[in-house]
Formats: sequence, structure tokens, C-alpha cells
Amino acid sequence: MKIDVWVLGKMKNFAKIAEEYKKMLSRFVDIDLLELSHENIEDESLLKKDAVKVLKMLRDDDYLVLLDEHGTGYDSLSFANHLSELLREKKRIIYLVGGPMGADESLKARANERLSLSKMTLTHRLTVVVLLEQLFRSFKILNNERYHY
Repeated sequence: MKIDVWVLGKMKNFAKIAEEYKKMLSRFVDIDLLELSHENIEDESLLKKDAVKVLKMLRDDDYLVLLDEHGTGYDSLSFANHLSELLREKKRIIYLVGGPMGADESLKARANERLSLSKMTLTHRLTVVVLLEQLFRSFKILNNERYHY
């Protein structure tokens, strides 16, 4: 089982929290967090440059989940069950967190699914931490371990 979390931008002061979750997750799954440099975007037309870079990194059989406020939302139990299905069927799952201006339409088109963590807009750094927490919670649920801690 392999899960990658790619983020367009640097984690900065959130990196320590993300590393703690990666460490906790490592007993369940091989997980990597990749911080990708991104264009200093003030113009949405520059999103394409980031998209080209990401699309070149993807393999045809990668299952791409784009974090998107307009994506499908789950409660924790449903997310765990969905994750379980993906892990059985897919070689590598990639969760992609866009930069401050979101993601280009070409990434939305390539995504196998779009996932919303909240109806509220979250920064890319906070999105990564919430995603990692929910992945950890999902593995605890799937392993019949207590997950309210």
C-alpha cells in the first residue's frame, strides 16, 4: 500500500505537525509527503505551470484525489470505508493539495476524484494536516482501534 500527499507550496511551520502524523501513519501504510515548489501566483492563468509539473510526475495507473472545496465530503467512518476500497484496488493513491489559488482545470480533469475536507476554505498547509489526521483516523477505524484520542 502506498499513499502520497503532494502539496503545491511549502509546509513551513506546519511541517513538524505533518511529520508527527506521517510517523503515526507509518505503522499502517507507506506514506510520503512531497512539497512541490509552485509559481508565486497572483494571476490564476499561472496555475497551468504548476499543473504541467504535476501531470508530468503522474503515472497512468496513479489514482489522483484532488483536494477541492467542491469535492465529495465524507464523515470519518465513510472516508475510512472509501479508503479501504481504494487501497484494495489501486497501486498508488496520490492526494494533491493545490496552492493558494487552487488547481488548474487540467488537474481537475485528470483527477479520479475530488475530495472536500470542509465546506470552508482551508489554507494548503492546514489542509495537509487535516488530511493526514483523517487518514490516521481512518486506519485506526479500519484496524478496529480506538480513534477518539
